[in-house]
Amino acid sequence: MVSASVLLPLLLGCPGPLPKGDAARPDIVLISIDSLRADHLSAYGYDRTTSPNLDRLARRGLRFVGARAASPWTLPSHMTMLTGRWPTEHNVVEDDIALAPDVPLVQEALSNAGYTTAGFVSTIYVSGGYGFSRGFGTFKDYGIAEHDNLAHPVRVETLVEDALLLAKEKGSGAPLFLFIHIYDVHYPYLPPTPWDEKFDRVGTPEEMRYHSYRYFQKRPLSAKRMEHQVAQYDEGIAYVDNAIGRLKEAWDDSDRPAYWIVTADHGEEFGERGSWGHAHTLYREALEIPLLVAGPGIEAAVRTERAGTIDLAATIAAMAGVSWPHGPGVDLRGAVPDRTFIAETSRFDSARLSIATQDRRLDLDLTDGQRTVFDLTTDPREEHGSADSAQADALEQQLWPLLGEHWVADGGTVRTLGLLWSGNARVGQSLVGPARFGLYPSDASVYLDASPPFRGVVTAPAAGLLRYEGPRTAVGITLADDTRAQLEALGYLQAEPEE
Repeated sequence: MVSASVLLPLLLGCPGPLPKGDAARPDIVLISIDSLRADHLSAYGYDRTTSPNLDRLARRGLRFVGARAASPWTLPSHMTMLTGRWPTEHNVVEDDIALAPDVPLVQEALSNAGYTTAGFVSTIYVSGGYGFSRGFGTFKDYGIAEHDNLAHPVRVETLVEDALLLAKEKGSGAPLFLFIHIYDVHYPYLPPTPWDEKFDRVGTPEEMRYHSYRYFQKRPLSAKRMEHQVAQYDEGIAYVDNAIGRLKEAWDDSDRPAYWIVTADHGEEFGERGSWGHAHTLYREALEIPLLVAGPGIEAAVRTERAGTIDLAATIAAMAGVSWPHGPGVDLRGAVPDRTFIAETSRFDSARLSIATQDRRLDLDLTDGQRTVFDLTTDPREEHGSADSAQADALEQQLWPLLGEHWVADGGTVRTLGLLWSGNARVGQSLVGPARFGLYPSDASVYLDASPPFRGVVTAPAAGLLRYEGPRTAVGITLADDTRAQLEALGYLQAEPEE
């Protein structure tokens, strides 16, 4: 019988074993599995065997319980991973905003330190157009903007094969930093044969059509249909887990020391709040993600300190032995202090902010003014929120200073369709200057008296009676007409649900 390690190079087109690595400078492999919620992995207690390879990695390293993403959708969440900044700091919060060219990315620091850097990504929202390619010596987004983004044109096998080929070709000498973004767990949950029947029947064409979050609020899936969709989602996890196992085996068989970080950008709702999907809310099922860290010198442990995607850039930099003075993240291999965590989404018709301490979370829904406080100690699934105004006030007072007051009005009346705060207190949609204030969402229109509006930080003025004095972290970009039409057709730019 031919062993798996012998078959692996043949199956994936790799011409042989990988070059031996350097124990003094291990490789670093960051894997992000799009839409993967933690509680659907066996390592986190799921009753289906979805993830034997990730479970094995979890048993050999650190498994963080309760880790959270900073946003419930792909673009801002991945930007947080690689910049170490909250979405409210990097401001890449909409699909026509890119990272400013002078904002540091962790792969740039590693490249400058002598690492061979490579990124392999499989969705438009982690593509080069948003700034993700900067700092990678090799970056492949496979022209994804020209394809059907939801049809999974770039399978995990392609990503694994390309990563192995690069390691074979460039793995001698300099250590590697690999970033691999995997899309196969994302809707429409279409793993190939035989994975598409691992837990349930193959899906039908009608089941492969996603409408919108608001559509399913009015037309919830039946229990039977939801059960089937969850089974297909789990099949995608099993499919991806198998491929990651083959990637990890190639490193192990080649005697290449490496750090491994496996996580996700966000989770997925399956009816817990009355709908299906992600990007609209900040509840546990949308933000709680797996976070596994393994490698040389890391002893196996289950960690319950609050950690998340905000810590990845700092952790990667520390693994590489390079300085990373950007953002609040910490090296997850060491002590993780009690901290407050921010999350936000202004995607589609939503406008939500969240601040979470170690035992409380405030969910602030700015579309209807509702404030909900969750006790994360007694209600970790966030099922029994409270409208306690004293607790909500206390958490709000912690939130605004973290977001900053970067706008200045020397006079006149400032107005916005978003939200203003000043002096660490919410003031609504208008205020009278002189004042220093903050703005949410960061791309909301803001104007002074009868002047033409600015689009938040994207077109913020640097001088005048109304000006922006904060960091310039985002720039506007123009989506091609065919790309925008494609995103609209796929539900990424959503309209009201059909009646």
